[in-house]
Formats: sequence, structure tokens, C-alpha cells
Amino acid sequence: MTTDFKWGTMIVACTEQLRDSGVCLVPFVDREVIPPFDGRPDGIFAWFICDTVATKERFRAEELPNAMRRLRAIAVENGFPKAAAESLRSDVTSKVDIEKGGGRFYFFR
Repeated sequence: MTTDFKWGTMIVACTEQLRDSGVCLVPFVDREVIPPFDGRPDGIFAWFICDTVATKERFRAEELPNAMRRLRAIAVENGFPKAAAESLRSDVTSKVDIEKGGGRFYFFR
């Protein structure tokens, strides 16, 4: 069995690269990446995590489409398959929402 989560790991690194670049006008502070269990690059889901609910709402309204466009571009630049980059999906949440949802394990189920 191959434990090939390289595509999910790559999207984690790309999301962190995006966060650390400072290009998102509304910042996010963390991420959660949920790849398919079979290791394929298609269908990966990336969560952008903001500090507060208010920041989450601003990110969703002002930044989410641009952040996804940038994330896809960074991923392709790093060797992620272009067709699979188009299947990347995302949403935004906050640390507050995650805690209210029972913590990371329960929130992202």
C-alpha cells in the first residue's frame, strides 16, 4: 500500500505559502486540508481559518475567490496537476466556529 498523500501535503504547503505571502488583504491564520483517502489529486478541500467570526465574514465577502485563484496558481507552479487544480474546493471558517463545533476533529467531520 502506498501512503501517497503527496497531493494533500502539497496543498497544505501551498496554503501556508499563500498565508505567509501576505497577498490576501483579509488575513487567514491557519488552514485545514482534506484530501481524498485514495491519494488522488482531484477533489481536495481546503479550509481557510480566520481568527474571528467577523474576519471570516470579511474573508468570505472580499477575499475567498481571489484566495482560491491564487492557491490554484501556486499549486500548479509547484507541480500540482492543472486539471486537478480546477477541482480544488474551499470555504472559510474561524477559530471561534471550530471551538463552538467541538474542536477540529468534530468540526471538520
